[in-house]
Order: sequence, then C-alpha cells, then structure tokens
Amino acid sequence: MKTLRYSIKINRPQEFVFNKIRDKSVYADWAKAWGEGMTYEGVWEVGENISFFDTTQGGTKVIIEEFRPNEYIRARHIAMVNPENVEVELQDEMMKKWIGSLEEYHFTKEGDEQTLVEVNMTVDEAFQEMFDGTWPKALGFFKEVCEKD
Repeated sequence: MKTLRYSIKINRPQEFVFNKIRDKSVYADWAKAWGEGMTYEGVWEVGENISFFDTTQGGTKVIIEEFRPNEYIRARHIAMVNPENVEVELQDEMMKKWIGSLEEYHFTKEGDEQTLVEVNMTVDEAFQEMFDGTWPKALGFFKEVCEKD
C-alpha cells in the first residue's frame, strides 16, 4: 500500500467547504473527474456505509471510520457495487486490491476565508496513475463548486 496525497486551497471558510464536500446536490459536479453521473447513497456518520457510484459502471462502498465535523473524514473501502448500488462479488485482481483502501479528507482553516483541503489515499500502487490523473481534476472542480456560490 502507498499513500498518495493531493491538496488544494479554497477561498471559503472551513465549515462551508466541509459541508460542501458532503452536499449531494453538487457531488456530481466535482466527482465527474471519475465519470459522468456520479452520485452517492448513505450517511456521513461513524460506522455508517456510503456507496459512491455512477449509473453505468457502478462503484465502491465505504465505511466511515472517523468523522470530526469541519476537520476530518476517514473512510475504508469495503465492497464494490453495481450501477444499482448492489454489492457485487470481487471478480478480478484489481477489485481485490481495491478493498481495504483508505480515503482521508483533512480540512484546515487558513485565515478567515480560506481552507486547505488535503486528500490522502492509501491504496495499492496499481491505482497511483489513475488517482494522479483524477484527484487533481476533482479538487479543481470542487474548488470551482465552492467558490462559485
């Protein structure tokens, strides 16, 4: 496993940015880095599951391991889901390598109106190229979503 780190500064207060990342009404606007039609289902609370998926290819299910409002979210990937958000059997080695991956979000106040968002992905090295191409795009889209309001 390797930890990949991505970050961006957003010109909005910490609480606003934290709430926006969990805002389902804008999720597809920044998660489009992984594909069109992205959505999620679930609850942002410790011990709860959330599925992140699109309606053509499916996606992944996480369990929220830690949740500190306005500061930190840690989620562990526990299953794959189909486009209807139903868990599927792990069919190939890449799917098996994905399970157990860790996703962490850090939100740090920088002045009154600026927030540093840091995303750490602890994953098999096989996923580095994909994330190096998608997380910077997703964070750029997320910055646009946050700053346009």
